[in-house]
Amino acid sequence: MLPSDTIIQCDITTLPIKEVRNGCPIIAAAGWGETSDAFVEDVIFDNVAQTPLLQITTARGAVLRCTPDQLCFGRFNPSIKMYSLYLHERSSLGYRIGLSSDVAAEAIDMVRSNHTAEGRKHAVDKIWIIENTPNLTNSTFIHKLAMAKYGLPDVPFDGGYKNSNLTDKLIKELYNSLDTPIGAKELLKDSNMFIEFPHCILKYSDLENPRSNSVRFNIFGGKEKATSGHYPHLIQIQDIVDPNRKEIKAAKKQRIEHGLWYVDQTKEDMEEAELYVKTLSNLNDYEIIKTIQLTKNNPYEIMPASHLKRGMLVPIMNKKGTVEEQVVQKIELFDYKGFLYDLQVRELHNFIAEQWVLMCYTKTGRPKPSYI
Repeated sequence: MLPSDTIIQCDITTLPIKEVRNGCPIIAAAGWGETSDAFVEDVIFDNVAQTPLLQITTARGAVLRCTPDQLCFGRFNPSIKMYSLYLHERSSLGYRIGLSSDVAAEAIDMVRSNHTAEGRKHAVDKIWIIENTPNLTNSTFIHKLAMAKYGLPDVPFDGGYKNSNLTDKLIKELYNSLDTPIGAKELLKDSNMFIEFPHCILKYSDLENPRSNSVRFNIFGGKEKATSGHYPHLIQIQDIVDPNRKEIKAAKKQRIEHGLWYVDQTKEDMEEAELYVKTLSNLNDYEIIKTIQLTKNNPYEIMPASHLKRGMLVPIMNKKGTVEEQVVQKIELFDYKGFLYDLQVRELHNFIAEQWVLMCYTKTGRPKPSYI
């Protein structure tokens, strides 16, 4: 949520969020760098005695103040070198702490090193970035401190991984001897982060029968603007066996390798798109990969503000009224007491606060204050 003096971009002016009312016309992102008119459906507020408040500043000076659970948009930035302290979960073993200058590449290496058939079929990896720092000495310090403070090992989950000095049997014995979820819970809590929003999810599959296990839902991902003024929502699956199934009958289809089909579907209405994706997920046990196409570059992940880290890319509305990418440069934490606000927005489900494009409050609520 946002403090009462947060400036909201309205149609022809700006207003502090405390002065925004139901039905107020505002500006919201519409996809692919464009913005559009939208209307406030509801204003949510709360009066808190004390809560942590983040202040996130981009390299070009866009400043956002919000609670850690405010839903934002962010993406990894491979062009800026950062040393990342990360929490790593493997569903079959537990949690570990790691330090890497390229978490994405390391995660892929971990997938390849999981060489046993049992591991490929049943393991799921999740990764949370705890902190990014450009300095190797500082990153090494916070890595050692986190290991000692939270009792989390940094031993790789696979004996076949390049930095592992243990066999798979000894690694399993190590993690079975430790209660790593306790340390992981405390680490996420102290970082004001949420277990429901990992930065990366990896599911292993049987290499003898490779198939996708996800449905990709890219908000505003369609490339032809809808009559409503925003871009439609794109739904994609790459492993359909039967292209004549009822739930995908109207979708665009293209045959790919191994006798599988690629399915491409767009829907203009957000609630209809959400329901369609949930149906596909439930019928096929798919993981839903949800992103949003706010600029002409790669889409963004939806995440709480506390999951934004230094060096990440965020969507900002510039003076021309278009959405561009900026780099997170500084993150500070303060105590706050007083009124907090959030908006519910019709159709587009986002709004512009202090130049930042933010996910609005939804009927399902914000991230739960749970950790494990």
